[in-house]
Amino acid sequence: MVDANIKIISEMTHFLELASSDPEFREVFTKSPKDFTRDRILTLKNVAGLIINQPKKSIKIEIREFFDVMFQGVDPVTKGAFSQQRAKLLPAFFRLWNSLLADCFYHYYGPFVKKWNGFRLLAVDGTTLNLVNTPEVRKHFGTQGDGENLPPMARIMQAHDVLNDLTLWGHMRPICESEKAIMYRLVDELPHDSLTIFDRGFPSFALMFRMINQETPRHFLIRCKRDFNKEVKAFLKSGANSEIVELRPSQSAKEGLYKQGFIVNNSTTIKVRMVRVVLDTSEDEVLLTNLLDESLYPTSCFKHLYNLRWGAETTYDKQKNKMQMGQFSGIRVVCLLQDYYAALVVANLQSLIEKQCEEHVEKVSKGRKYKYKVNRNLSFAALKGNILKLFLKDVPIEILIKLQKIFQSDLEAIKPGRKLPRKPRTIQLNGKHMTYTNYKRAI
Repeated sequence: MVDANIKIISEMTHFLELASSDPEFREVFTKSPKDFTRDRILTLKNVAGLIINQPKKSIKIEIREFFDVMFQGVDPVTKGAFSQQRAKLLPAFFRLWNSLLADCFYHYYGPFVKKWNGFRLLAVDGTTLNLVNTPEVRKHFGTQGDGENLPPMARIMQAHDVLNDLTLWGHMRPICESEKAIMYRLVDELPHDSLTIFDRGFPSFALMFRMINQETPRHFLIRCKRDFNKEVKAFLKSGANSEIVELRPSQSAKEGLYKQGFIVNNSTTIKVRMVRVVLDTSEDEVLLTNLLDESLYPTSCFKHLYNLRWGAETTYDKQKNKMQMGQFSGIRVVCLLQDYYAALVVANLQSLIEKQCEEHVEKVSKGRKYKYKVNRNLSFAALKGNILKLFLKDVPIEILIKLQKIFQSDLEAIKPGRKLPRKPRTIQLNGKHMTYTNYKRAI
């Protein structure tokens, strides 16, 4: 795994070097062709490095620590200088950098990439994020409601490879955009060999039509509500466990697809398989899929398959709680977007280094009551400072091995079957920090 990770880091470093030094390439990621052309210490490469270093503290402190790591003996720049320079860097740089990381993972890990029946198993899910309350941010992202004192919010949408713990892409959009509407535009971004799992917020004729009618059809598994349509209601009443049906578009589906450039009418149909699964609560739920061949995909496999979607939920836990996604290093829209897309890169790098620890973790787990895993909260703390050296120094292998040893020294037991009741939390109105009994910030 170390060799593959070195190659991935090398590809990402080359991308960073090109963006920093090649005028034509750099122009793609800057607001003006003149940006980052002067001989300054805050080059595009150094600005990007400072941003991926998870700057959660005062920017002045973060800059000083950055210079202590990278430029010992050189006086730090002012936070105003950094603020001016970072505004020149488009957030798309980090988004494409993360795409490069994901592509390199599948290429260099080769046969070690985990798949389900030949599919990359993705889970697509959305969440919301409270943002800093400034006029610029409110105007760009909007609020969930019309109240004057409501904070601005963003809609987050991500596709996560649940078997390999890798976020292929993510998008941070205005709160007024629904998850379905965002997903309609992202169908083309799903890999050809993927099987994508969706929860109950996504089922629609339009989405299934889009996925089926790609040049290379995309495969899906979608949980739907019991009253989703008349076919689902009839299926539940029938007592059958699996049935293939043809669905026709509703008027709203026809109008929605027309806006996307597709003309469908009452004779348009899609072929979908309905699968009954029995939940742990003994309730029946229905899954919709275009995996039609029952000999290849028996009904019995779908409950476990759908449960693998939980990896998307744990990813948001990692990003929101361990990485403090909502703690931004600036108050402008460009800063928020930079921080979000950079966080995807950092989360994926953490996952890659965690893969280096798999052999050690298996040895530790052998003969013990519980299996063990890397403590992700502490592993993100270990990335602080070291992540800079991966791309801005010449010895990534030394840093990878150092991080691997730190990760391996902080393991925690996996206790199966733990189901704790959810306790709703409200935003604390007074004070700057919240203290929880089961979690302490590490970065």
